[in-house]
Amino acid sequence: MPRLALIRSAPPGAPGSMAAYADLVARALALDPPPGVRIGFCDAFDPRAGGDLWRQHFWRLRHFRGALRRASADAYHLLDGSMSAFLPRAVRERTWITVHDLIPVRQMRGALPGAQSLPARMIVRRGVRALRECRSVCADSEATRGDLMRLADVRAAAVIPPALRPLPPPAPMDESLPKRFVLHVGHNAPYKNRAGAIEVFRRLCERSDGSERGALHLVLAGPPPTLELRKRAAAAPRVVFLERVSDADLSALYRAAALLLFPSLYEGFGMPVLEAMSLGCPVVCSNAGALPEAAGAAALTAAADDLDALAGHCGAVLRDTALRERLVAAGRRRAAEFTLERMARQLWDWYGFPRGARPS
Repeated sequence: MPRLALIRSAPPGAPGSMAAYADLVARALALDPPPGVRIGFCDAFDPRAGGDLWRQHFWRLRHFRGALRRASADAYHLLDGSMSAFLPRAVRERTWITVHDLIPVRQMRGALPGAQSLPARMIVRRGVRALRECRSVCADSEATRGDLMRLADVRAAAVIPPALRPLPPPAPMDESLPKRFVLHVGHNAPYKNRAGAIEVFRRLCERSDGSERGALHLVLAGPPPTLELRKRAAAAPRVVFLERVSDADLSALYRAAALLLFPSLYEGFGMPVLEAMSLGCPVVCSNAGALPEAAGAAALTAAADDLDALAGHCGAVLRDTALRERLVAAGRRRAAEFTLERMARQLWDWYGFPRGARPS
């Protein structure tokens, strides 16, 4: 009986996109697996190391081979392409791998901000070499597939967008939060452009009429901000940092927000855009990376560095009720396209598991 092992790089339920993606893949594959195929997991992480990246890397260097041996699978799916550097050569020819973005390679080439240490650069280069030796590679988006070819000389066999991540029912809103706010969701990596979101909001407030000027806030949901971000926020009107946000909190924020502002410098996919759309929150985002693929025609977009255009889009959504209603309706339709059933069908086609047969 053939066995497929899903290689996870983060514990189930951990914060971050990789744990969520592993859950989506597992749920999709469980819908209608080919007869006789068993699906299991190989955990390539140290639960004691938590979110310490370098401790996790050190654990993988020492223990990844043993974890794969214990999984004892006919085929592996490495769910996090950034971990390809640690994949032993002996199993690469039996490994399918999902690449979510090539942001570290873009940073090395100066196409995105972000300094990298020498060890980090070594890991990135080793990971690119490993991608070329794996059985098959898929990308989350056409943007990532293009990066793989241009920046890594790797041909992706498929583009498989993730299904919409389900969010739990909303938690009660914190009564101390503003009643009317623009929402940004993201961490402190420079490409997430939290600083840009603050500047867009500042320009929006400068051009708004008096009725908006005293009411509207910007809520940035994510980790504790850097000192530089706090300084920027202090120079702008009514910016709130919201930390330790659960999925239930996020569900409530999307429902309550006037709009989602998502001016990333690059995204390999952009799940917050679809999450917001699915819950009736209109979206203003950049047109960088895969965001046009995720948003389709259901968002207002502009270049990430065109802060005036992004502020203008936000103002239009806030003022024009008909435009807002059109975006909300189009967003719900767009989000509904990203189903588990579609993801499952694309994954099984990519693996090439014939019905009732072993993987070749």
